[in-house]
Amino acid sequence: MRGVLPSLLLLWIWPAAHATADDWPSKPVKLVVPYSAGGSGDIVARELAQRLSELVGRGFFVENRPGASGNLGTDYVAKSLPDGYTLLLASDIQFAIAPSFSARLPYRVSDFDPVSLIATVELVLAAAPTLDTDTVEQMVARARARPGAINYASTGPGSTHQLAMELLQQLGGFKLTHVPYRGSGQALPDLLSGQVQLMLLGVPQTLPYLRDGKLKALAVGAARRLASLSEVRTIAESGFPGFEANNYWCLYVPAGTPAEIVAQLSRQTTRVLEAADLRERFRATGLEPIGGAPDVLAARIRGDTAKWAQVITALGLKEE
Repeated sequence: MRGVLPSLLLLWIWPAAHATADDWPSKPVKLVVPYSAGGSGDIVARELAQRLSELVGRGFFVENRPGASGNLGTDYVAKSLPDGYTLLLASDIQFAIAPSFSARLPYRVSDFDPVSLIATVELVLAAAPTLDTDTVEQMVARARARPGAINYASTGPGSTHQLAMELLQQLGGFKLTHVPYRGSGQALPDLLSGQVQLMLLGVPQTLPYLRDGKLKALAVGAARRLASLSEVRTIAESGFPGFEANNYWCLYVPAGTPAEIVAQLSRQTTRVLEAADLRERFRATGLEPIGGAPDVLAARIRGDTAKWAQVITALGLKEE
């Protein structure tokens, strides 16, 4: 038996170690989304999978593995065979925020190799119609005059939505009251009714309410104005130069995936994201297609990890 176990182990790792870009993919490729179906990540993943299938001539299919704020699906991919047949569409939260916020992650960032940035999910600072402010400057003035009187919702402690709002308060010297929810689906009805007054929300989710006048857009968190909300100023234009906050989706593979497969997948993904019709469709809903080489994604994660770690430390945040 002692000789059998090492032999079985070698048989398990042999396909991954000898997989090459020449014969990849030779079977369907699984794209894991660690969230429930129907969200922006799921939409992005299905568009990406369909287009990669058409480009490569092999099937890419989406598998949703939700649970534990995305950690279950992420950990599943971390423990998958590094052969190029199991991919992860992750949010920035899994890689740029969670490692500083949680000491109990089942995975490590080093368990993955980056492939490409996919798309940013731009955020809009939305206000309830009952809040008597129409600009960031007005909101800041009111918050300075009455600290804590204005409240804001987030999708929970350690979320981009909370950290970006806390960073804004640090930079502007004003105080809001934080009201955490378990997700935007729970927070949105309270924002619409005015029970909470402010929230940073993804543009794709918020756009219908802005167009119907059920919410007000004070500013967007993007570096530049958005095509879908061209009349709305950025937070940077509203007295906070250099401010930028958004969510983004990115593509990873298990660490140890052959470099030539990673490079090929990165090129194919970037080619898909350069399609004019896809870019137009994404931008119309507040998604900005990105693409690019693995080192571009790695640099973005390093920069955001440092930025959000400072906010987390300053607030003394930790997972409960």
